[in-house]
Amino acid sequence: MPTKEISIIDVGHGNSTIIHANNETIIVDCGSHGGGLLQYLQDRNITEIKTVYLSHADQDHIGGLMTLLASKSITVKEVFLNSDSSKSTKLWDDLITILDDKSRQQRITFEVTIHDELPQQTIGEIKVTPVGPTKYLVSKGVSSADRQGRKITSNSISASFVITFNDHPVVFLSGDIDQISLDEIKFTNKRIQADVMVFPHHGGKIEEGDVVGFTKQLLTECKPSTVVFSLSRRKFKNPQPDVIAAVKATNAEIRIACTQLSQRCSAVLPKENPAHLHDYYAKGKHLKECCAGTFVINLDSGINIHPLTAAHQAFIAASAATAICQ
Repeated sequence: MPTKEISIIDVGHGNSTIIHANNETIIVDCGSHGGGLLQYLQDRNITEIKTVYLSHADQDHIGGLMTLLASKSITVKEVFLNSDSSKSTKLWDDLITILDDKSRQQRITFEVTIHDELPQQTIGEIKVTPVGPTKYLVSKGVSSADRQGRKITSNSISASFVITFNDHPVVFLSGDIDQISLDEIKFTNKRIQADVMVFPHHGGKIEEGDVVGFTKQLLTECKPSTVVFSLSRRKFKNPQPDVIAAVKATNAEIRIACTQLSQRCSAVLPKENPAHLHDYYAKGKHLKECCAGTFVINLDSGINIHPLTAAHQAFIAASAATAICQ
């Protein structure tokens, strides 16, 4: 079994990334209810989670944590999140109620603070470093206004992280940052350059502003060689064509990898089980809805990315007649 790796899990419409090294595990976002995070962990025989970071309060990032907390096979030691006064969902209220109760019983460490000065987490040679939001944005809070008079939303205070291996930046996890949070990253000169970027909003529109301009700015700051879109074939028809066009306009050689096969790229599903997929859990695998599936970066001997580019591209050529990434 691999000992050092980063897995961007196919959880459908949602985000969840697992960082594993030296028998320790960190999770950034947990997908939605039924997203498969628990199944992934059970398949890998992972029973203890050192840290869970929730980038923000959207259900497709937090729902899977409820499943972990209810599981008798998983122990979660600490959870970090930011408060969000705009969220009135039952899921958000239930989650923070459970975390508060477990914290008072000293069964979990529960911290309501993620910002760009929070200390990084280290497991083996892997470091997970928060690069946003700033203390300024967290202090202002959701529904207030930033320096330019723009309304701060849940996405504005979305936490983002750079994951390094032996001090080499491997992955930028963008959460669901927006123009406000990107502007703060640039204002504070935080480095978000990395080989792989998980794109915000599943490749969909942003709440305010120009998504094309935002995409080009984000790609210019990160300079990834691979962009991953964590999405569901069944929801919103992401990624949006103008987002993909903006990614390719920034770097024509960039690799684009979607966890599931967008309806924009193929109206029909492949008849055969794709051979290029990693054998780890992927939500779309059993219905043949995967494109890249669960995206795994193995670090045991260098930096090795799966699925392999050539095999993935061959699948796209054979199974995605209207692929917008080509």
